[in-house]
Amino acid sequence: MRSSKTIASATGAAAVGNDNNGYIFTGPVTFQSEVGRGRAWNSPHSLPPEIPDFAGRNREISEIEIGISSVNRMVILVTGKPGVGKTSLALHMAYKVASQYEDGALYADLRGIESNPAPPEEIMGRFLAGVGVAEDEIPASNDARLDRYRREFASRKVVMILDNAGSEAQVRPLIPPGGEALVLVTSRSNLSGLEAAHHLFLDVFDDDSSLTFLRNTVGAGVVDGDVSSACKVGSLCGYLPLALRIAGNRLRTVTMAELVEELTDHRNRLEALESGDLAVRAAFNLSFRNLGKSVRNSLKRLSLVPGGDFGTALCGALSDSDERSAKSVLRKLSEANLIEASPRAGRYRFHDLIRLYAQEQFERDSSKKSAAASSRMLDWLSYSALKANLTLNGQIGRFESPSVSIAEIGSIEEAAAWIAEEAANASAAIDLLLRVGDSDRAKALAIQLSSACEVVGDWQAWEDVVTRGIAITESHPDPLFDVLILSSRVNLLRYRREFQQALDLASRIYPRAQEAKDKILLANAAKLLGCLRVDVGDAAGAQPLLEESLSLSKELGLRHAIGQALYNLGTVHRASGRAHEAIAHFEQDLEICIEVGDASGAAETMNTLALTHMEIGEFSKSERYQREALKIFESVGNPHKVSMVCNDLAISLRHQGKAQDALSLHLEDIERSRACGNVSGEALARANAAVLLVELDRDAEAERLFEQAVSVLSALGDELRLARTLLGQMSMLFKAGKADLALDAASKAIEVFLRHGEVRDAVSAHENLALALKDIDEGERALFHAEEAMRIGDGIVSPYLRGASCLAAVIICDDLSRPDLVAKYVTELRAITDKYPEMISHLRKEYEGEGWAVPDDSIGDGAVE
Repeated sequence: MRSSKTIASATGAAAVGNDNNGYIFTGPVTFQSEVGRGRAWNSPHSLPPEIPDFAGRNREISEIEIGISSVNRMVILVTGKPGVGKTSLALHMAYKVASQYEDGALYADLRGIESNPAPPEEIMGRFLAGVGVAEDEIPASNDARLDRYRREFASRKVVMILDNAGSEAQVRPLIPPGGEALVLVTSRSNLSGLEAAHHLFLDVFDDDSSLTFLRNTVGAGVVDGDVSSACKVGSLCGYLPLALRIAGNRLRTVTMAELVEELTDHRNRLEALESGDLAVRAAFNLSFRNLGKSVRNSLKRLSLVPGGDFGTALCGALSDSDERSAKSVLRKLSEANLIEASPRAGRYRFHDLIRLYAQEQFERDSSKKSAAASSRMLDWLSYSALKANLTLNGQIGRFESPSVSIAEIGSIEEAAAWIAEEAANASAAIDLLLRVGDSDRAKALAIQLSSACEVVGDWQAWEDVVTRGIAITESHPDPLFDVLILSSRVNLLRYRREFQQALDLASRIYPRAQEAKDKILLANAAKLLGCLRVDVGDAAGAQPLLEESLSLSKELGLRHAIGQALYNLGTVHRASGRAHEAIAHFEQDLEICIEVGDASGAAETMNTLALTHMEIGEFSKSERYQREALKIFESVGNPHKVSMVCNDLAISLRHQGKAQDALSLHLEDIERSRACGNVSGEALARANAAVLLVELDRDAEAERLFEQAVSVLSALGDELRLARTLLGQMSMLFKAGKADLALDAASKAIEVFLRHGEVRDAVSAHENLALALKDIDEGERALFHAEEAMRIGDGIVSPYLRGASCLAAVIICDDLSRPDLVAKYVTELRAITDKYPEMISHLRKEYEGEGWAVPDDSIGDGAVE
């Protein structure tokens, strides 16, 4: 049974609730013959009572036991934030291993963070007395006392708890030589300089341990009667054991739901976490008071950071200090365990309750000091975001350095790194700017940040920024801003392949831009709607919109916008099978991207150029463009663009007979897409890898990947990618003798392609069907699909695809002994290869590599590229 507070006071002990799951008694050393659950002690013992409701910590207990069993590892240092249960763990372990230490168990509170820490010599005297050394035999001089202490404990098998250590110097003299004793040290500071100790950082509970602890504290019936609310209590307490202990005490007088309601109000949360003399705030106070003034001020100001974590530069901006000073402050706060390391290297974060405590302290500062710190942070985030975006988009020449502190960004890589680290803080700063009445800066930050997030491919941060921006349009209407932020929303939907939703929104934006009579807005809106028309297969409807965008951009002298318009018109020519016209447009855009320093735009154009060269059989040239684009996207750190280029590069390699290299790229892309949460992209990579596995006669592996891809794409409702995957399965199904299944899958895919205006995919499907049917001696059905490929692709598809369709028709007609049709298709094929002689060798190699006999003189010998 836990001792009562009254008894503790009567014996001269002090109740300490700061770090413990229960009352911990300190004061005069007393020795007991029986404690706890009937355990007998025949040696000196001064441990406080065992914790009856101890919960969790299995991993830490195991780690300590391993440490104890290690040679020269008899000092275990347990560190962690205030209230995390360091003393409870030390006590639990001391009782657990007490039978191995027959010479006694000793405890001392070193009071390390209080104004009067216990000198080591005082603890030595107490411990010497505790093991029976007469008071008059304990030396008065420090050196002599240390010598006697070491002699006395060198061979004693005792377990010691040195609780609440403040420094290494306070602990070192108390560690006995000889390796017989087990010393458990607890400290709020990391004590990094303590030699030969096993360092164990104690973190907060997990979900299960929190619930178990509450059950042990207030009873299983209270917790299991409202598990949902109990989980919320754990979360609102930040899973901090001290806070949960107090919550358990409070639950004797309030219901779980009532406590949740109290804790949900963050302004009242610390007030709600008080019970008797136990208080989370009081535990934090001890650590806070122990900090130097400048470090205390920094802790308070860091509570302003609106996102999840922070680094040296932002700390420096808040504190108005240089990087070196900021780094020192963060190190000291980390060593005091008032902040903790973030998963991102070199960055830190708060525990939720410590953040609330720091905010309370910040609010006590003068309004002038508070406003100045907030202003410095918002300036740093706003101007740094602007600089990062202009750097990423090749427009850094437009940047005028402000007089305030901003991040050091001197390259695309540094700009991308800044966005990766600070996007969450900068996004949340949009709301803070609105709160202080600066809506213009809030809008500007939303535009700059959404653009930067698009470049680096951080879709989640991009969505967060756009959502905040759209909220501004409702409270602070502004035609220019409204169109820009909604346009960003459209682009995000395009990246996520939600084309119809994007088209609907772009269709609403265009007339609004016309009404605003702003040529820049109109150029942007026309470009956006035109791009969506291309996305949904309406190249004819896209062309006038994109030409309007180009005309307006030229009129305004917007060089960068001219390049974008040329690129988009190039995609129209490409979709219509006009490869040379497309290439000319892309090359003009690439020249402009390089001229204005838009590296990401250049990479995008290079990859599209590569695809267009692929369509006329220039695969080695395609590969060169793609490898250059890949370098750029890797330097920017955009995982989605890297995935896109790797997928397209693999197709180039496959056409060049480098199947194993192509497969490696697709397999890497599966992992890359999974890591960045691109579920559809991951499924596409699986489908593409499966196609190559079929070619490599690894059908069992291919079937597994196909099944996974079909399952995911069906669930996502991504019709086009699902259709391409079904088509990719066709070869495997024909090989397995499942021609009916293959034909059914191909028919479904063709219907989807035509409905979405994806004529190239439909032509490719018919061509592949024709050749597959020829292989199983279904000549007439093969001819039907060959002629369908020719019919629907007439004047639309790329020269290479048209040439491939012609050659397939020639092969099938030759096999059917139809010289009239052979002559017809040979004539068209010769017209194509005369214009694009570079495709001849590739067509011959590809078809003969598949085992199909190419009729003599149908395409000539061709020149090797």
